[in-house]
Amino acid sequence: MGAALLAPLAVAACDIDPPARDDGSADPTPPPPEDSELVAAVVAARVRARSVVEAATLAVPGLTPVLEPVATSHAAHLEVLAGAVADTDVPAPAPPTIAGDRARALAVVRRSEQRLLREVRRGCVGAASGDLARVLASIAASTAQHGVALADRGPGGEGS
Repeated sequence: MGAALLAPLAVAACDIDPPARDDGSADPTPPPPEDSELVAAVVAARVRARSVVEAATLAVPGLTPVLEPVATSHAAHLEVLAGAVADTDVPAPAPPTIAGDRARALAVVRRSEQRLLREVRRGCVGAASGDLARVLASIAASTAQHGVALADRGPGGEGS
């Protein structure tokens, strides 16, 4: 039940507007050049995590309802960050191989989400742009919420 309540909040939390600009414009600005590598690293981590979720749902179709909020979150976050990274910088990783065992697949997704959270936190702390730091903080919060929801699924993958 807790995961179902967190899912809408996690996606909605990423839809933040940057603070109003002095010139009245609300158009987002690209990150400073020093943030370009940081954004590319976060995008790469997000794409890798998305590929793990996709592989898990292919390996264990019964996980689709459990992982759907995570997949939706990955898509929303990539959409937010995509404008800041040239298409050539977005990796296309080979999908990982995940065993068809529910508990193992969930464990792989949990580890992937933990790695993603570490990368997003590093980006949040290292961002030169305040707008980017706020977006990454929102993404980190969403990723942490999903990590908790997945951990609540228990070692056997069943809700508690």
